[in-house]
Amino acid sequence: MNLPNTLTVSRIFMTLAFAVFTQMTGGAAAWAALGVFVIAALTDLADGYIARKYGMVTTFGQIMDPIADKLLILTALFIFAFEGSIQVWMVALVACREILVTVARIHALTTGRVIPAESAGKLKAAFQMTAVSLALLYRLGVICFPELVFMRDYRAQWLFLINGVMIAAVILTLWSGVLFFKNLLKDN
Repeated sequence: MNLPNTLTVSRIFMTLAFAVFTQMTGGAAAWAALGVFVIAALTDLADGYIARKYGMVTTFGQIMDPIADKLLILTALFIFAFEGSIQVWMVALVACREILVTVARIHALTTGRVIPAESAGKLKAAFQMTAVSLALLYRLGVICFPELVFMRDYRAQWLFLINGVMIAAVILTLWSGVLFFKNLLKDN
């Protein structure tokens, strides 16, 4: 197993650790959840870059990398929907799109077709990561710094910001899904 594939597999285990830390109480667990998420997000950037730069692209990586990405994002979104910082309907739309596109991408790979990520998909991922990062910071503030003015008096504004970014992420997620299936059908 090469380095990019190792990073991809490690992201799956980090997702599990992230989920465990979010279910624990206390400031240390909140910091750990944030740290694990940031490291996992960085492995998402690193594995693809290393694979392309050094010619280490594998079928395993092409299949597992998007699965690991979606697992990380969807786990975080489901947790924040359950906690109430992100609206459930937004998470449901993102989850449906991500599952459909991932299944279609894997099916295309089994027929020998590689469907690369487009700029709309990368922008979508950036907004999803931003929404999750804001939700993590909000969660950290509520748990570790509830007495600070920006947490005590501005919770509604935090939630408005998180969900505003999430709405943009949902729009980009749906738009990139439309573009993906348009390109998929065009190539058939």
